[in-house]
Amino acid sequence: MGQRSTTTARLSSFIPFLASLRGYHPGWLKRDLVGALTITALLIPEGMAYAQLAGAPPQAAFYACPAALVLYALLGSSRQLVVAVSATVAVLSAATVSALAPSGSAHYLALTAGLAVLAGLISLLAGVLRLGRIAQFFSPSVLTGFVFGLALVIAMKQVPKLFGLKGAGKGFFEQLWFVLTHLPETHLPTLLVSASCLVLLVALERVSERLPAALVVLVLAILASHLLGLQARRVEVVGNIPAGLAAPRIPDMKWSDVLALLPGACGIALVAFAEAIGPARMLGARHGYPVNANRELIGLGCANMGAGLFQGFSIGCSLSKSAANDQAGARSQVSSLVAAGLTLLVALFFTPLFRALPEATLGAIVVVAVSGMMEVGELRRLFRMRRADFLVAMTALLGVLVFDVLPGLLLAVGLSLFLTLYRASLPRLSELGRAAGTLDFVDIRHQPSARPLPGLMVLRPNEGIFFANAESLREEILERIRRNPRPVKSLLLDLEVTTDLDVPGADMLADLHEDLENLGVTLLLARALAPTQRMMEHTGVLEKVGREHLYPHVLGGVVDYLARHSPQARDERELFHDGLQRLGTLAEELEDSMPDEEREQLEQMRRLLRQAESAMREPRDTGPH
Repeated sequence: MGQRSTTTARLSSFIPFLASLRGYHPGWLKRDLVGALTITALLIPEGMAYAQLAGAPPQAAFYACPAALVLYALLGSSRQLVVAVSATVAVLSAATVSALAPSGSAHYLALTAGLAVLAGLISLLAGVLRLGRIAQFFSPSVLTGFVFGLALVIAMKQVPKLFGLKGAGKGFFEQLWFVLTHLPETHLPTLLVSASCLVLLVALERVSERLPAALVVLVLAILASHLLGLQARRVEVVGNIPAGLAAPRIPDMKWSDVLALLPGACGIALVAFAEAIGPARMLGARHGYPVNANRELIGLGCANMGAGLFQGFSIGCSLSKSAANDQAGARSQVSSLVAAGLTLLVALFFTPLFRALPEATLGAIVVVAVSGMMEVGELRRLFRMRRADFLVAMTALLGVLVFDVLPGLLLAVGLSLFLTLYRASLPRLSELGRAAGTLDFVDIRHQPSARPLPGLMVLRPNEGIFFANAESLREEILERIRRNPRPVKSLLLDLEVTTDLDVPGADMLADLHEDLENLGVTLLLARALAPTQRMMEHTGVLEKVGREHLYPHVLGGVVDYLARHSPQARDERELFHDGLQRLGTLAEELEDSMPDEEREQLEQMRRLLRQAESAMREPRDTGPH
């Protein structure tokens, strides 16, 4: 039994779907089935439309989606997230492959499938290497601008289809100019079809969010096409869609193709993950289960590999289908597995029904779907809250429009990394002062009543000390000492937030010690964590500064300073003494309820109190130390 349970646990850790089935209630099955029907109703029309965004024929959606749904359902950590098709990823796929092969050619389709496999391998490798934390470095402001710009690019690609225009430029502004200059050539029947579909889609979505508006419009468009003979009126239709499924095979590519696809594959892996991790965590928090970022990378990677091996295109998370699945009451990935089966049935038996579907209808479905990606409200909020965030969002947005999708993606990633390093490199220092009547040391900017001790400056680097900010921190510290209106005898540096001191950071502390020594100022260090202490020992910093100048608490450094330097102001001495008295009384009241480890800390605090009280009664000055 023990060995069997161990094997089951290991299998569940590899396949999270098995773990989610533990305690599965039979009553949930009905909700999961409703979720599956909802997913399928949204997936079929959007999948066909997004396949065309990727430059693939509509049937490619039927090849990619079942494999993607099944593999993510088994290996992803979210129980409601739907991973099948994504407009963002589809456009990135087209942008990558269109530079290497003519659209619609056999080589183009092979590269499209190969790109999905390559993006999946990159995502899978990132998950195995536990690189899920990279999501933290993708600025939400930059992502908002990038996605908004991408939505505009996607919508503009569909505009010629809505007007019945043929031919267009490559970039956003070229396409916009083409549409404006060719408006007199608009095909009126096509425009009427697209306008009707747009109005109906918007109206149905406002009536009910649960209503599969895209599927309703798709069915009505097919019926109208048959009844009105739209194809005879020169309205472009989808045409014949081969029934059945593609057999799995490795895409036919050369090594030169792999190298050419690599940048786009990295971009797709990154965007697909950034697009999925937010909704996955939101759904996990709502239903009370953990979401593992590394498992998400593995699930997305395997889903993309499956889509590519079945001759599909790159896929990603669908926020609209995930939200609809959740609203339908789905409790597990059973809904995605059933949706995969339903999609297979459509691919095998019902593709002839889509022969008369107008292309303009697919274009309208795409435009309405991506309109939700244009978060005007979020841009307004960024503008009101922080202009810098608004500017970087607009930079990412314009980057996509001006330089196209892949360069825009690189710009967005570069902006995120630049902002991370720039903010980390700023010399963010808090000067700490004693809150009146207490022994608490707080930021004097946030609590004006807090007062610094005469002759002692207490500073805390708020971002930690590392290579990017070491020199700027050193310069800022020295500048503050020079600007201080009173002479500084000692500098106490609070290292609480420096969790992982690197060699350049340690070298900065050594240089700072020498600079302060030349100014007649003693460097004191407080609250250095164990890894920071070890680095200071290895690099010789602790030996230079002196172990006697390293304190477990800020109070310890203050007490030692008071023991060596007589406070210059009588009222400061009295207030500090009053704070010691209050802390001593509070400690006595709480001692009985303290655990053993806290009692040891209390005893250490009492020793510090006695030292401070002794310093108050017999102040002395040993000179510079």
